Amino acid sequence: MSAYQFFREIDAWKHEKLNRLPKVWRDAVHKRYAVLAKNSLRDANLYLRELVEPLEGAIDIGASDDDLQSLAKACADKCAGYFANELLKCGGYEYQCWDMCLVLTNSYNMRYPIEFDMNQQKLRLCCNSWWLRGLRNSHAKAREAAARDAGIVHKKHDVYVSDDTLERRKQQLKRNAELLKNVEMRNEDGEIMKLSDIAGAGMANHKNRFAELMARIKGFEELANKYGHKSTFVTLTTPSRMHAMLSSGEVNPKYDLNNPIQPDEAQKYLVHVWAKARALLAKHDVKFYGLRVAEPHHDGTPHWHMILWYDGKPSTLKKLKHYITKKFIETDREELSRDISPRVKFKDMDKRGAAGYVVKYVAKNLGGVEGESDDEVGKGSSSETNAVRVEAWASTWRIRQFQQIGGHSVTAWREVRRIDENQTEGKRPLFVKLWQSAQKTKERDASFAAFIEAMGGLDVSSRESVFKVDYDVIEKQGKYGLISAFKVLGVGERFGFDVMATNRKEWVRV
Repeated sequence: MSAYQFFREIDAWKHEKLNRLPKVWRDAVHKRYAVLAKNSLRDANLYLRELVEPLEGAIDIGASDDDLQSLAKACADKCAGYFANELLKCGGYEYQCWDMCLVLTNSYNMRYPIEFDMNQQKLRLCCNSWWLRGLRNSHAKAREAAARDAGIVHKKHDVYVSDDTLERRKQQLKRNAELLKNVEMRNEDGEIMKLSDIAGAGMANHKNRFAELMARIKGFEELANKYGHKSTFVTLTTPSRMHAMLSSGEVNPKYDLNNPIQPDEAQKYLVHVWAKARALLAKHDVKFYGLRVAEPHHDGTPHWHMILWYDGKPSTLKKLKHYITKKFIETDREELSRDISPRVKFKDMDKRGAAGYVVKYVAKNLGGVEGESDDEVGKGSSSETNAVRVEAWASTWRIRQFQQIGGHSVTAWREVRRIDENQTEGKRPLFVKLWQSAQKTKERDASFAAFIEAMGGLDVSSRESVFKVDYDVIEKQGKYGLISAFKVLGVGERFGFDVMATNRKEWVRV
C-alpha cells in the first residue's frame, strides 16, 4: 500500500468516526485529534476510537427521548420473551433466563435489581417504565462523558456540563413538573392535594433546603461560640490526572485520554480518601463537626468545601490539618513537591463567623447568589445562571451536594418538627425541650443548637443519641408486588419505650 493510499484510508476512517458524533462536538474533537496527530498518529487514532466506541455499543449516544422510550419497550419485551421461551427450552431450568437478563442490563450499563426477590426482579425486568428510568440515567451519563472527552466542557465553552445535558435536564424537570401537577393525592382525613404542592413543601424546594442548611450551620456556630470552639474552612481537590481541561480551555496534559476519569469516579475517590482521613483522625481522638459541600470545577471534576469546628486548641487544629493533608496528598506527593495547595487548602475563620463565609458556597448550589459572579468562571458570569448548570451536573452524575459531618440525625430533626404540641403532654422535660427546639414561633426561630443539646450534645455520637426516629416495618403493595418498608411512627427514647408520635399522614393516589 502506498503512503498516499494509506493516508486516504486513515482520513476516510477518521471522518466516518467524526460523523458519528453530535454536530456540536465535532469541531472540538477534530481539533484535539489534529493536536495529537502532530506527535503520534497512533495516539490520535486511539483517542478517536476510545471516544466513539462507547457510542457504537448497545445504546446510541445520539438517541432522543422518544428513541429511549422505544428501546425501553424493546428491552422489556425481550426479557418477557426470555422468561416465556427459555423456560420451555431449558425444561424448567429458569436460571438461564436470569443470566440473559443480567447480560442485557449490563450491556446498557444499568444496575440489575438484585436486592429484590425473584418474582419482583422479573416484574421489573419486564416493565417498560423500569427500563426507561434506567436507560435515561445511563444515557445521560454516557452522553455527558462523551461531551467531556470531546473537550467542550470547560469555562471557555460549556461550563460544568454541556449545553446538551443542560437542555435534557430542563426537559426532564418539565416532564416531572407536568406529572406532579396532574396527580392528585388524598390522605386519611379526606384532604386532597396535588402532588406538586406536596413536593413543593418538602426538601425538593430549593428555598426550603437552603433555609434548613443555614439553620444547621447557624446551630453549629451557636454551640461553637458557647463552648469556645473555633473553625477552619477546608478545600479538597482531586489529583490533576482527574481534571480533563485547564482553565485556559486547553487539554490538561496530565489527563489520561485513554483511561478518562469521569466526575462520579472522581467523587468516589474523594469519598474514599476522606473515609481514610476520618479513620486516622478518630484513631488520634481528634473530634470535629461541620458541613461538606461538593461542587464542580469548570470542567465538571468535583471538589469539596468543608467548614469544620473543633475544640479551639492549637494542637487539635494542627492534627486536623496534618492528618487530612497526609491522606489527600498520599497518591501524588512527588508531583506536588512542597506546594500542596492545589490539593488541600485551609483557611482559619475570622470574626465574621463561619455561617457568613460558607453561605455563598451553599447558595451557589441552590439557586445562586443574586447579582454575584461565579468565582469558578470569573467576571461576567452569573451565579444565578450557573446554579442551574450545577444542579444539572449533580443530577447527571448522581453526586450528593451536601453532607453534615458529626452532630445528630437530620431525619430526627425533621420528624420532631412534625410533632404536634399535644404529644408532649405527660412527657419528661427532656422530651419537651427536644420538641421546643425544633418549633418556629412568632417570638423565635427553631434552634438546631438546642436540638443537638437535647439529643445528647456534641460529644455524643449519633449512634448513642438520647432520642431516635421510631420506625415500624410494614408490608405494603407496590407496583411490583409486596414490599417491606419502614413506616415512621415518631421520635422516641433510644434506651426506653416512650415515643412522641408525628403528624405524618398517609397519602394515596386519587
